[in-house]
Amino acid sequence: MGLLGPNITKMKANKDVEGLIKALKGKDLAVRREAAEALGEIGDKRAVEPLVQALKDKDTWLRWCSAEALGKIGDARAVEPLIQALRDKWNSVQQAAALALGNIGDKRAVEPLIGALHDRNEPVRRCAAEALGKIKDDRAVEPLIRALRDQRLGGTRAKRLGP
Repeated sequence: MGLLGPNITKMKANKDVEGLIKALKGKDLAVRREAAEALGEIGDKRAVEPLVQALKDKDTWLRWCSAEALGKIGDARAVEPLIQALRDKWNSVQQAAALALGNIGDKRAVEPLIGALHDRNEPVRRCAAEALGKIKDDRAVEPLIRALRDQRLGGTRAKRLGP
């Protein structure tokens, strides 16, 4: 514990997962966000459940950091909570959830990600498309082609694919 609170940098360097989990549950939002990022970088599966809980926090950036961290850890236990996060009210959290699902690569995410191809926010659609590309499930081929033709994923790139 530093003078002003937990020393996240030191805990990360020492791979102090338990200390970082404790910091993730603390009151200081900046510390909580840093702890989530550090847990993702360490990649220890003990952090999955606390990060899943943080996905439900009222702070948008903590939810974003938690989704990103869960994607780096890559544990299938995070799939269902990340699918729920695809419906977060903040686009940044939706994007992080989509990318995390792509990194995890679990087939349960395919249908929800296909649904995200129709999101009104272009960056969410792009992240969903990227995630589907990583998962490589045949169910996503036609929806991705339709989305590209619809120019919903990036304008001129869709034109280059042809009819």
